[in-house]
Amino acid sequence: MTVQRKRTVNFILPVRTWFKNFYFREAVIFISMFSLTMLHEWITIDSAMNLFKGIVFFLLIYVQAQIHRYYIFPLFFKKNLFKYFALLTCSTVVIGGLLLAADYFWIQPWLYQDEDLVLSFAYYCVIGIISTFTIMAFSLMAEYSVETQKRNEDQLLMNEMSIKFLSAQLNPHFFFNMLNNLYGVSLTEPARTPELIIKLSNLMRYQIENANKTTVNLAAEIQFIENYIDLEKERIGKRCEVTFSYLVRNRTLDQYEIAPLLLITLVENAFKHSLTNDNWFVSTSITLDQNELTMIVENSLPDNEKIHSSTGTGLMNLRQRLDYLYHGNSSLVQKINDQSFHTTLALSLKKQTNGQN
Repeated sequence: MTVQRKRTVNFILPVRTWFKNFYFREAVIFISMFSLTMLHEWITIDSAMNLFKGIVFFLLIYVQAQIHRYYIFPLFFKKNLFKYFALLTCSTVVIGGLLLAADYFWIQPWLYQDEDLVLSFAYYCVIGIISTFTIMAFSLMAEYSVETQKRNEDQLLMNEMSIKFLSAQLNPHFFFNMLNNLYGVSLTEPARTPELIIKLSNLMRYQIENANKTTVNLAAEIQFIENYIDLEKERIGKRCEVTFSYLVRNRTLDQYEIAPLLLITLVENAFKHSLTNDNWFVSTSITLDQNELTMIVENSLPDNEKIHSSTGTGLMNLRQRLDYLYHGNSSLVQKINDQSFHTTLALSLKKQTNGQN
C-alpha cells in the first residue's frame, strides 16, 4: 500500500484570526472608547501625568462596564428585572461617586471651587451609564459578528462534509464486481445466492438510509462492516486470509452512536491495497472499552506490479471528517513494515440519545 503522507489540509474558510481573537477585540474597544471618552479632554492631556490620569479615569468606567456586562446584564435575559435595575442603580451610584472623588481629589481639583457637587455627581452618573451601554454595544456587536461568521463557516463546512461523506461511500465498482460474482454463484451454487443478495441489498440500503444522518447506531455500523467483509470473502475466495472480530467490554454496541460510514474507508482500502501472490491477508478488529472504540486494520503489502495508483483522497477525507466531527477526540495512526500495513483508529463515542439520529 502506498503510504499516505501526512498532510495538513485546511478546509476551514480563511478568516482573519485577529478579528476572532477575544483579547484583540477588547483592546480595540478599549482604545476606541478611551479616545471617545477623553476626546473633550485632549487639550488638557499635555503631559504623561495627565495622560495617566485620563487612563485611570477611563479604567473606572471600563471596569464598571465589564461588571455590568458579565454579572448584571445577564439578569435582564433571565427576566429578573427588579434585581437587574436595583444593581444597575447601585453600580451607577458607585461609579458616579468614584469618578467624582477621583476628579475632585486628584485629577482636576481646581475645577470644584465653585462647582455644585450634586450636579457634578449627577453628571458623572450619566457619563457612567452612557459609557457602560456604549462599551457593551460595541462588545455585543463584535461578538455577534464573530458568531454570525462562525455559523456561516459551519454551514459551509457542513456542505463540504456532505461531499466528503458521499465520497466516503463504497466504490460503485465494488457493487458491480459483486453483481458479477453473484451471477457466477447463481450458476454454480444457486442455494447460496439469496443470502448473498440479501447482504448486498443490506449494504445498499444502509448507505441510502443513513446518507442524511449525523450519527447511527454503533451496532448497525459494525453490522455494515461485517456484511461488507463477508461479501469481499466471496469476491476473492480462498486467495486471501480474511479475519474480522469485535470485542465489547462492559457495554453493548447499541448504547453508542457513531458517524455513518466512518469505518468503512479503512476496510475498503485494506482490501484494495493488499493484493499479493504470497501471504495475502486482511485483518480487522474492533474493541469497545467503556466509550473508547479502537479499530485496528492490518493488511499485506501488495506486489509491486499489483500496486493500485492512489490519490489518498479516501484517507484525507477520513482525517477531515474525524477532525470536524470529533474535535480532537480521535486519532488515526498508520505504520508500515516489511510485511504489512497497520492502521489504528481510536474514537471517543457518545451514548445513544433517545434512539434518534
